[in-house]
Amino acid sequence: GGCSMKQKDVFLGGEGNAWHLRNADVLAKQHLPNTDSLLMELLRLESHFVDASGPVRVLEVGCGAGLRLDWLQTHSGWECFGIEPSAEAVKHAVQSGVQAQVGTADQLPFADKSIDVVIFGFCLYLCDRDDLFKIAAEADRVLKNPGWLLLKDFYSPEPVTKEYHHRPGVYSYKMDYKRLFTWNPDYSIFAHRVTHHVGDVYTDDRQEWVETSVLRKYRPT
Repeated sequence: GGCSMKQKDVFLGGEGNAWHLRNADVLAKQHLPNTDSLLMELLRLESHFVDASGPVRVLEVGCGAGLRLDWLQTHSGWECFGIEPSAEAVKHAVQSGVQAQVGTADQLPFADKSIDVVIFGFCLYLCDRDDLFKIAAEADRVLKNPGWLLLKDFYSPEPVTKEYHHRPGVYSYKMDYKRLFTWNPDYSIFAHRVTHHVGDVYTDDRQEWVETSVLRKYRPT
C-alpha cells in the first residue's frame, strides 16, 4: 500500500541487523569457496581478467558481513566493495578489510562504469517492488562495458509473494531476477543453475529453488 513503510527502511532500521545475527553462525561455518556457488562462478571469471590494466573491482550488493568478498580479496587480489543495509554486518566486513558501507541497492555510491563485476548476493527477494527499475538501472550504471553481473536469489518462473516470517508486514518476493536485465540486448545469460536453497543439490520442490546466474554485459562499440 501507499502508506506502508518501505521495506528498505525496515532493513536499514534494524531488520538487517536481525538477519545478520540470525545467520552469522551458519555463514561462518561455510567451507569457502566450495560451498558458495557465486564464488565458484567468480573463480571461473579469473581468466577474463588476466590482462586487466588495473585492479579488478567487484561490488557485492547485500554483502552481509563480507565473508564472500573477504575470501575473494584474499585469494584473487581483486578490489572488493560492499553495500549492505545492516550496520552491524558492515562493521564486521570493515574489520575484515572489505570496503563496505551501509546502503541499499537502489542508490549505489559509485561512479558510472567503475565496476568490473556486480554481485547481487541473495538480497533482491527482500527489495521493494517499486525499486526494481531503479535497482537494475543503478547496477547497469556502475557496471563497465564489458562487465559481469552475477546473482543468487530465490527463483520462480512466475512471481510469488509471501509474508516474510521474521517480520510482519514485510514480504519476500520470488521471481526470475535475471529478467531485470535480459530484456536489454547488452545482457546475455552465460550460466543459470537452479538448486536447493540449502546445499548444492537439485530438487523438484519449487519452494526451495535458488538460482545462481552469470550475465555478461557487452555492447560492441
